[in-house]
Amino acid sequence: MKGAGKKAGRAAVKARGGADAAVASPTATDTSAAGMGLACRGVTFSYEEGREAVPAVRDVGFELAAGGSLALLGASGAGKSTLLQLVRGLDEPEAGAVVLDGVKPGGERYAALRREIGLVFQIPELQLFAASAREDVAFGPRRLRWSDERVKEAVSAALELVGLPEEKFGDRHPYALSGGEQRRLALAGVLAMKPRLLLLDEPFVSLDPGTRRQLAGILGRLKGAGVTIILATHDVDLAWALCDDVLVLSAGEVAASGAWEFDAAARDLLVRNRLREPQLVELWRRLGRDLATAPRTAAEAAEALA
Repeated sequence: MKGAGKKAGRAAVKARGGADAAVASPTATDTSAAGMGLACRGVTFSYEEGREAVPAVRDVGFELAAGGSLALLGASGAGKSTLLQLVRGLDEPEAGAVVLDGVKPGGERYAALRREIGLVFQIPELQLFAASAREDVAFGPRRLRWSDERVKEAVSAALELVGLPEEKFGDRHPYALSGGEQRRLALAGVLAMKPRLLLLDEPFVSLDPGTRRQLAGILGRLKGAGVTIILATHDVDLAWALCDDVLVLSAGEVAASGAWEFDAAARDLLVRNRLREPQLVELWRRLGRDLATAPRTAAEAAEALA
């Protein structure tokens, strides 16, 4: 970790395969396809408030290899959600570029690559608008002009993947589901379109411990299948468990990026950004153990200490 120097409504629809959608990937929830490589190069964006331009992200640069996993950390208002929307293409940078699989904006395959990015918003209600869970998940694949049979298979597989089997939840109204079930339904609506790059904006907020474990397990399986993942969160323990790399934003600028580090400077940087080091790392520190071997999960810690 090296130191350096909402739109809603229509945006949610576009993030799940809006009017620009076209025929895309082969099967809906087959996660065997390679993940997507990503590079942000000097990305800058401002919002307008009245006649004033308010900077949201400034000169953000980082790279994430295909199949990689990145924890996007920072205090509230640091620019995490804005950066995710810029990567997905819901907003366009004022300066800099979002490069996908080595293809720059305007490149021949760029629009198609954007359609292989899925974004799960922090508030699931932004992405849930159909009369049933089945119809909600089917929205994106239909916008991709898939056949009825393919859409049906995609819906069933996506619901099963997130633990909402179609036979039990397919006819349920999205707003009749619990908050955790809504979060998983929103994820299913994105996974049905087989994203190669998955962006998640605070997916664990307000979830009970059991649902958090379920969602973490789903993301772990997607990571293992090779999907590239960017997880914006304040939960450093889950970020440490799920993500190999980290990027810390501070007032819209990159404060640190790269592999996790836990020396004194890295700890101070986390504290300055209203974060902390993961609890298992702190435990390893207190036990006097090598932090390079710090476990990422409680199971790994138990095995190491047995």
